[in-house]
Amino acid sequence: MELEIPDSNRLLTERELYQIVLPTPLLLSVKSVDTTISASRKVPNISVLSWDDFLAEAFKKSSSLDANNSIYKRPDFSTSMNFLSVEDSVTDMFIDTMNSINNRRLIHLQSPENWGKRYLFKGVKGQPELIRCSADSMDQLKKGDASRILAIIEIKPEQLINELLPDGGLDLHAAYNKAITSSDDMYTQHERIIKMVRQTFGYMVVNDLRYGILTTYIRTWFFQRDRDNPNIIYISPAVRINQNHTPTHASFLECMYYHETLSTDDSTAHSSPPTDSDYNDDAEDGNDEGNDGNDECDDNNSNDEDDDDDGNNEGDSSYKSSKRKWVTLNITTQSMEKKPKTQNDNESENLEDMKNYDYNQFSFGDMLGNGRTGAVFAAKLCGKTGALKMTDLYKNEYLLQETLNEIKMYLGPLRDIQYMYTPKLLKFGVLHEAFIFILTSLCGKSFAKLDDVTEREKHLAIEGLQAIHARGVMHGDVRLENIMINRSESTSKSRVRWIDFGWSKMSRSSKNFNRELTELRRLLGMAGHGNPKK
Repeated sequence: MELEIPDSNRLLTERELYQIVLPTPLLLSVKSVDTTISASRKVPNISVLSWDDFLAEAFKKSSSLDANNSIYKRPDFSTSMNFLSVEDSVTDMFIDTMNSINNRRLIHLQSPENWGKRYLFKGVKGQPELIRCSADSMDQLKKGDASRILAIIEIKPEQLINELLPDGGLDLHAAYNKAITSSDDMYTQHERIIKMVRQTFGYMVVNDLRYGILTTYIRTWFFQRDRDNPNIIYISPAVRINQNHTPTHASFLECMYYHETLSTDDSTAHSSPPTDSDYNDDAEDGNDEGNDGNDECDDNNSNDEDDDDDGNNEGDSSYKSSKRKWVTLNITTQSMEKKPKTQNDNESENLEDMKNYDYNQFSFGDMLGNGRTGAVFAAKLCGKTGALKMTDLYKNEYLLQETLNEIKMYLGPLRDIQYMYTPKLLKFGVLHEAFIFILTSLCGKSFAKLDDVTEREKHLAIEGLQAIHARGVMHGDVRLENIMINRSESTSKSRVRWIDFGWSKMSRSSKNFNRELTELRRLLGMAGHGNPKK
């Protein structure tokens, strides 16, 4: 009997398309690198539940795939990359597969959908590798102007996951539940498992999503938040990329189809609104600029946008407290663990000392812009409204260090010029054990977005940079995008402030300071400067 060879020219039905068995790529050796060794432990560890009926329901749902209309070309994987190494290669292969199969169906829905990079949806919070989003029209979707996010995907290399979850061992939900309760000597392994789940869950929470995916491409886990209690999460058994359709089991692509239909029909899961206990719990937290430990966190202290603070706070006790934080605030990373300890290491506070805030304590407003750490949003926390930046806690060590460095600068050398020449630091801490955040007062628009910057405002920008230098700080990123103007009434009363101190550092070099001033004058089109115009 001759083996039947599929006709590559024959068009496929939707059902045939989703029953294609995907090839398993080769794995190249990679060196795994982690970021933080621990997150805040100030919230309870809650067990996750097994999504027990996922595979059965996915198989049942597969029968709804169209089996009559042959309209799809058979995808050609012969020219595709056939090996996986670092995380980026997993991301590329996964999106290539989605483009070859799933997206061909999704773009023809009434509200077209697409799997793609996070840039498809400008309002995405955090930095998930991939998202699925929808738009009002296909043209809008193709332009990267999606109107709604439906699900997120977090990517990890199979080489790393296989060390933590070897074939034949515990599945992810069981391994996570063991990790959060274990007290044995497998600390590093358990922490990695905890981080993977919390990071994926964190992206779902901050984007108000019910559904998410954690995948290595070789293996995929599907996540779902409970409808009645969004803090409860269900994780499916692992589904392998080459899982075949059988009379009793769905293929991998059919599992994707089931997850896609669920998140199309019911994508949103809002966290519960904040309670009085959420607000009162914050009263003992010191993660507040100028906080004396008695922050009542009510709506009566929200006038941060337009107060008349002259910034002259050097003599008060809260400055001394904040200065101590600036010296000791630190985060320990895996790479730092390998370095020899110095005498100052004993003074360091770990990230564990930062307060963890639940997502339901935040109210999010409009997106204000984009930076290296992702989108910046208007947000309200404990009655304080400002600009919120979030940095993934478990992903990019450099961005994490930048955010912590910015917090240090606000708490230390820039403490007495806040609101006058810089925004006011309102809050900082850990968000849902998945992000570091910093909330600063709103500052208007950047020089880069205005074409009518006055000479007076240019001189105020120079004056602000000189004030920063006078405190021994090099800004480190002199750009028009980092100079903000708040014109409350007129240009004659405008305030000019500097933002983004992630690259700032202490210096005593007048040469370095002069270099920044020269660059600023060049950007402003000024050969020199005199006194600010009144």
